[in-house]
Amino acid sequence: MIISEEWLTFEKEVLGQRPLFTGTVEECRNAYQATSDNLAPQYPKPSEYEVDEHWETTDGGIRLLICTPRNASKTSKLPVGVFAHGGGHIAGGVGPEKSSFDDRMCRYVAQEAQIIVIQIDFRFGPEHPTPAQVEDCTSAYKWCHSNAFKFNGDQDRFISFGSSLGGGVAFAVTLKLIDENLGSLVKGIVAMCPAAMHPFNVPEEYKSMYKAYDETWTGAPMQDGESMVVFYNHNGGTKQLANPYVFPCLHPGLRNLPPTYISVCGLDPVRDDGTVLKYNLDKFGIENKLDRYDGMPHYFWVFPQLKDSERFHANVVQGVQWVLSL
Repeated sequence: MIISEEWLTFEKEVLGQRPLFTGTVEECRNAYQATSDNLAPQYPKPSEYEVDEHWETTDGGIRLLICTPRNASKTSKLPVGVFAHGGGHIAGGVGPEKSSFDDRMCRYVAQEAQIIVIQIDFRFGPEHPTPAQVEDCTSAYKWCHSNAFKFNGDQDRFISFGSSLGGGVAFAVTLKLIDENLGSLVKGIVAMCPAAMHPFNVPEEYKSMYKAYDETWTGAPMQDGESMVVFYNHNGGTKQLANPYVFPCLHPGLRNLPPTYISVCGLDPVRDDGTVLKYNLDKFGIENKLDRYDGMPHYFWVFPQLKDSERFHANVVQGVQWVLSL
């Protein structure tokens, strides 16, 4: 297990401990909320981004936070990214009060990429076990596309966007739409450290490249392999480990995906979920880019003190712009 010197120094001098999200559902939620609350003062205030926000609710009752670049032309339609947040499908949420770091990412991308970013307030497990989150996000994506006129969105430039398990959802939503003959609704995918395969159900074809869980099973910061399985047990994913919409690496239709940008962290149990996805994108000749942050743990970019955090955010913006340019 190789840990970057920057992270080790930060962990020792700033955090004073090795953070890890694990435990009961309540403990995971409390830790996630505490991290969000502690980091919020270190970010620009939401109002300091050149972004306007408003809420909408889909016909199915799913709430959406829509962030629009403030200085965007009022006459030209804007591209749209429909975002599924992290939190293991049991924690986090939409807006700065629930997840300051995901909200920061969305506002930053909206401002810098000049794109409308829509955050989906989907249901959580274990109260609503997976695939409820995929169902909510697919429904929300369709509503956003059909109602793009309400927020000046360009229906020809919609992307599926997400982080961690939300990154897996970005793939799942796209695949569900493709299976419903609605693939034209998705111009591309942007997925940050996507969680897209259960470690207890890895097809033989992928086993030689799927090593991250073994390397990070215990002791990795933020999320190790063991704690990732804890989240899958909480959200219902372990019971759905063969479901290709819950774990899109298993889907037989990967050959039909649109252009895709992926980022992975070297010290992350889900690193090789991204590796497997890129392997398939390459195999099927689908345009793709992948940025890798060696020695960095899952979701490291939430800490603004890290130099790689700034680079990560900038690279996501470039990834969004690249997908939209094709």
